[in-house]
Amino acid sequence: MNKINGNRIRTGKAFIRTEFFDFSIYRASFWLRQLYTFLMMYSVGYVWKALYASSSGNMSVGLSDTITYAVLGVALESIMHPSNGPQMYMMQQVRRGSIEMDIMKPLDFQFYMFCKNMGQIIIKLLFLVIPSLVVAYFFFGFTIPGPGQLLVFLLSLSLGILVSFLLNFILGLLSMITMNIRNINWGYNATLRFFAGQMVPLWLFPGFLSILSNILPFRCIYAIPMSIYIGNYSGLSLLGVMSLQLFWIGILFIGTRLLMNSIFKRLLIQGG
Repeated sequence: MNKINGNRIRTGKAFIRTEFFDFSIYRASFWLRQLYTFLMMYSVGYVWKALYASSSGNMSVGLSDTITYAVLGVALESIMHPSNGPQMYMMQQVRRGSIEMDIMKPLDFQFYMFCKNMGQIIIKLLFLVIPSLVVAYFFFGFTIPGPGQLLVFLLSLSLGILVSFLLNFILGLLSMITMNIRNINWGYNATLRFFAGQMVPLWLFPGFLSILSNILPFRCIYAIPMSIYIGNYSGLSLLGVMSLQLFWIGILFIGTRLLMNSIFKRLLIQGG
């Protein structure tokens, strides 16, 4: 068991090193991404200030918390966007006819995709998300919670990343059937951004949309961690939403294993 765990740790470190080298090559892309993030932060901050200025003052959450929520959603897009998931890599490998090389590696395929994805996320977290939030703190009114609340947020964010990975992995598995998931991925991204509460907080959703957003797993990715960050959950409600994240991780993990085993049994490799 210790040998297996040691191999997995070494595998994870190897992926992080690889992603760091890849990331350092595309420096122009890094600076363009930073510029995009800063412009989006400024835009969402300005929009919410304008909305609050024109409102009748009956908002349930203060302007400072709402701006912090919105700015955090922009920053986290760097690691949560579906384009950063494993599905596009899996689709490309299927179209090239080389996915079998990944499947035949002496590693569980899902764990292999997870390590590869986590390498990307850790590097982007360190070099995109954190610097963006530092700038947001000085220029966009971004607030920082206390150590305890920040720790719970990071735990919830980790659970949200797992939910995101499992959903993206399902899309990747579908590419082994459909060969091309670009349109599916586009539709998924639009649905995710809306029902996850990335830009528009879910507490503003009316009636049926509010109920639907609570049923779907997408809120586990953005809305729950970011709401924890601004202090919207505490006590039993905090325990409840984090239990919901764990529930969806369990359901999605079982679903991905069943789907993966089913697809691998009848997988037909075709060159792209």
